[in-house]
Amino acid sequence: MKILRIFSLTSVVVYTVLLMFSCGRVSENGSGGRDNLKETRSIPTSIINKLKGESVPVLYQIKAASVQEENLVSYGFSSTKSGKIIYTGSCFGSTKNAVKGNNHILFIVMVEGNYENCSIQVTDTDGNTSDPLHVPSFKLDFSAPELSIVGNFRVQGRQIKLDIKASELGKLSYKGNCSGKLQKIKKGISEVLVNFPSDGQFSDCELMLRDHSGNTSDPLQLGTVRIDTTLPILEEIKPVPEEIPKSRPSYTFKTSESGKLNFIGKCRGNVDKAVKGINHISLIIVKPGDYRDCEMTITDFFNNKSLPLKISPFVVVEDHFLK
Repeated sequence: MKILRIFSLTSVVVYTVLLMFSCGRVSENGSGGRDNLKETRSIPTSIINKLKGESVPVLYQIKAASVQEENLVSYGFSSTKSGKIIYTGSCFGSTKNAVKGNNHILFIVMVEGNYENCSIQVTDTDGNTSDPLHVPSFKLDFSAPELSIVGNFRVQGRQIKLDIKASELGKLSYKGNCSGKLQKIKKGISEVLVNFPSDGQFSDCELMLRDHSGNTSDPLQLGTVRIDTTLPILEEIKPVPEEIPKSRPSYTFKTSESGKLNFIGKCRGNVDKAVKGINHISLIIVKPGDYRDCEMTITDFFNNKSLPLKISPFVVVEDHFLK
């Protein structure tokens, strides 16, 4: 009890001194009152109110500022007392009153840019005002990102690989008869894989980029994409005679798709490409003998390679071999 009485007495003495200063007690030269008044005003309100025995609201952050849809910024703080909210700096909120406990507010009517000077205070019904609670800096971005294709896409099975250029980092989304991972891409050029559901021709695939502020780019249209994963089929139509004296025997085959020919074994063809349908070619023979290991394949324009077609065995007769 003795300690409490001493503390109370000390508070009264300090409070009395502060009142004397605040009343502008004039020194001999007449300027002391104003100087003392300035010194008194420099003392934080919270300290003065404590000396008076009054408590000011105390604020602390419970949720950092975050950008929501429509570029509204949400913020959370807690107050030890209810009262009127005072906004300072570049931020303004539609919520005018704070409750005791947790408060969630929205900063509105804001322009694009960086916000580094926002603060809030709460004034209770007795006129006690809290110290400012500084809102950590945040950025508002209203500009939609931009997407473009760099070069040509490459078809690989039922997906295409392409390079896209983004004006800022963000997350991709897909629209139309295509899909892909919702991958995050960097600012600049990134490689992207786009999947298609089946073989066929697709012209409705679009990509969009959503940045961290919720802005979405205009759709990036991929144009017409043709997917073909079907292997070409080769069929022998007219084999080489079983015995032949020629170094360039004729050979006829059929292919279900156009493409590039590849020969396996001792035989070679006089052409390296074939068209869809029936093809007539010559086999180039280096020397007489048995030709039983000759095969050929065709690879179409979508890099699909056929199963090998075994060329029926034949013999080039040495006595009549023509070079």
